[in-house]
Amino acid sequence: MKLVILLFLFFIHFGKSQELKVSHITEIAKHEFAELDHVMVSKLGFERIKDVEDINQKVYSSDSDDAEKLVVITVIKHPKNCSNVLSIVNRSADSVAKLKEELPTQGYQYICKKKMSEEILVSQFRKENMMVSVTDHVTAIGAYQILLTCR
Repeated sequence: MKLVILLFLFFIHFGKSQELKVSHITEIAKHEFAELDHVMVSKLGFERIKDVEDINQKVYSSDSDDAEKLVVITVIKHPKNCSNVLSIVNRSADSVAKLKEELPTQGYQYICKKKMSEEILVSQFRKENMMVSVTDHVTAIGAYQILLTCR
């Protein structure tokens, strides 16, 4: 019985933090800022990185030694808006491609490709008042960037 429980806990731990889903980013964006650790640490398995934060932002990491699996999420409190702002850095091309494929299945409509600068082209998706922008290529920091904002 102990072995079954250990295996269950092992799969839950590694299943939580393997892949960031659209439902996760929506939940993070709409979650009460003061209680965000519950979702990020307890539910999704991220680690909080307090030494790079300020009063209106929290930073979480997947804490992976493998750079391909490393995900860093900065949550910025936006009291006048309908949600928190999320800035996500993810190096995995597969994970970002899956996220872009999943957005329409979760009600996000593809809007357009937008040139943010000479080097940065993003795909934009909208659902009600939420906008998700995803870089089409790795940026100068060596990873894809995802931004969720409320319009």
